Amino acid sequence: MMLSSACAGTVSSVQRPPDSYSQTDSASATCLRNPACYTQTGEEAVLPWVSRSAEAARAALATLRLLEAAEVHRVGQMLAECANQASSEVNERRFGKGQRPTREQCQEVVERDSRDNPVTRAMKLGSEQHQVALACAREKLAAAFPEHFALEPHYLYDAATGQARFVPPEQVAEWLRDGLFHLLPGALVPDVVLHGTGDPRRVQAVFDFKFPCPSGNPLQWGRHPHHGSSQGELYEKALGVKRARLVAPGYGVQ
Repeated sequence: MMLSSACAGTVSSVQRPPDSYSQTDSASATCLRNPACYTQTGEEAVLPWVSRSAEAARAALATLRLLEAAEVHRVGQMLAECANQASSEVNERRFGKGQRPTREQCQEVVERDSRDNPVTRAMKLGSEQHQVALACAREKLAAAFPEHFALEPHYLYDAATGQARFVPPEQVAEWLRDGLFHLLPGALVPDVVLHGTGDPRRVQAVFDFKFPCPSGNPLQWGRHPHHGSSQGELYEKALGVKRARLVAPGYGVQ
């Protein structure tokens, strides 16, 4: 989604961890790469700020870390548990213990939305299951990795540049409260994002819950209504992840 200039100051560009860091031959760059020079009197006399800057850089790297592969795998297991729990809980509430909706029940139109579009039972069940799964994910991830996840974060996507900008939750709430709904259509809103410590701009992994109805339906990404591509493709392109993942009951992480 294109972001108007009036709102440009309220969002932050998504930052991808670089694959490599270029090197220069300047004295400052050389010193920053070589901790041994911090104690050299001559260098400190020429570059009195280097020691302080290097310490700040090391501190920033120490606090802004990404999860290890094993930790990301553990998150996937947690989310799979949440998907199974949500499916069982909602199906039992609606159909009885151990029961699942049939294909006919899934396809049944149960109401119409504010624009008079049909709402099927599958859509209703999926919405309920999403809420249960997200509540489960919040509880599990807050206990295990409190500084490394965001639920339903908003990223404004500019198709012309392929870049996305993170919008803080308080800004999203303010826009909704003020009726500025036109600023949000086209936003990318993954269910679960893993990120660098305390920084949703440093996206590491993306997960979306899916609840097929009936349960045997194949898993597939839906198409984004404003960008024409699948949600998974957009997440990968805009947020810089190698592979966005689907999480579904009975399927686990795909």
